[in-house]
Amino acid sequence: MELPGTNYLYNLAMISVTFAGFAALLAAFRQMVGGQVTKHDAFLIRSALVRSLIVTVCALLPPLLALFELPGAVIWRVSSLSAAVLMAAFTISWPWVIRRMATDKPLSRTAQLYHGAQLLTAAFLFFASLGIFFQPAAGHFAAGVSVFMLTSWISVLLSLEIFLHQGPVSQQASNNGDGQPRPTLP
Repeated sequence: MELPGTNYLYNLAMISVTFAGFAALLAAFRQMVGGQVTKHDAFLIRSALVRSLIVTVCALLPPLLALFELPGAVIWRVSSLSAAVLMAAFTISWPWVIRRMATDKPLSRTAQLYHGAQLLTAAFLFFASLGIFFQPAAGHFAAGVSVFMLTSWISVLLSLEIFLHQGPVSQQASNNGDGQPRPTLP
């Protein structure tokens, strides 16, 4: 049974995995140019990887459920509820609990806005899973997962600005061991 929107969801999962690879490359790039990965940098990279995993799992869940030959309405209901729970759990816990271990800087207004958008997306999927305002459907589910991925990209791109424009590392850390300084970030 071919589920509507399956090709779109497979592409979404593939793009999400590519996004995760991009985040991991940032850490390697940072070290190649002489920087050191700080706790905050590691948090940003881990955040991108977790967001990517959430999108990938959510995108692959409906085709997996279709293998059990469940009715379409059940597939979209279960998938929407699962995505809503994962997104809400991440959006509520990650920035305020996990982030505190990496930095004590408050969330910027922009970060609060995209986290708010992610919570609204989780609420949208939750209501769709219950049939409140919307009936569970492929379009609602795909739109919700896509918005979560888009806001995740915005988050990483905004964080990338901070990541790449931090001040130079200390002279001791920027020394190659042969007395020659490593290049530093702008």
